[in-house]
Amino acid sequence: MLHFAYDGSINGDWVSHYAIRLASHCADKTLCLIHIREAQPAAGDLETKLHRIRLECQRAEVALDIRIESVRRNVLESLDSIVPPGPESYVVCGTRACPRKRAMLSGTISEQLLRAARCNVLAIHVVQPGLLGLPRSFLLPVSGHPRGFRSGIPFLKLFAPDMARIHILFVEQVARSRFRLLSHHEAERLTRRGRAYTERIEREIDEQLGLGPSVADANVAVSDDVPKEIIIFANRVKARLIYMGASERSLGERFFYGSPIEQVLRDTTCDVAIYRGVE
Repeated sequence: MLHFAYDGSINGDWVSHYAIRLASHCADKTLCLIHIREAQPAAGDLETKLHRIRLECQRAEVALDIRIESVRRNVLESLDSIVPPGPESYVVCGTRACPRKRAMLSGTISEQLLRAARCNVLAIHVVQPGLLGLPRSFLLPVSGHPRGFRSGIPFLKLFAPDMARIHILFVEQVARSRFRLLSHHEAERLTRRGRAYTERIEREIDEQLGLGPSVADANVAVSDDVPKEIIIFANRVKARLIYMGASERSLGERFFYGSPIEQVLRDTTCDVAIYRGVE
């Protein structure tokens, strides 16, 4: 089942469009909306927002199950009590709409859900609310992990019916001091190595999603700044959504310019979805 951690904010309203679209592609076509009450809310405002979500679910033929719970010791524990662990559970949540101390994800419930890795989690940062959860053109930055793209497949399958284009990008990172002196021959060697990996990911996605070879394309770049390269490439191909994987390293990395995920979230001009899958 697809669960949606809804905080009642405007940003949460934007993320709700994604949650409903993804739920419409689930086998049970059901969305479980979870709202954890941390204080006494303005009940009228919340009910107005929930009414809008009900109507959108009706149009999408999605059954809506609303769970409003008081907070336990903390919000994460409250969510864990509702969402069963395991690969059959999916949770959609949001990042901050604006950075707090330069952080869009760090310190949020969404980051805690990604770290816990108890189920499939997707944290969405909405930059273009007018897309209404229907981006169609995707950029998939891949990290070169030997296990390939396995953890990204669960949510990507839910996006698949609405996909028009997938751009796969692997950035071969080179230290800044070395990058300035990189020869053409060395750059070509790194590119060939990266291309073998991205073509493998392209085949994996085609096998899992069955979208056909014309939908996805594989790309490699050599750079000393991976987040910057991702953003530049997203603008170049006019991607509407950057679909990035999270790991303990990428969530916690604070080397020189901070976490790569945080840099992309701060500087992107398109929506971003941070995923972490479980098996």
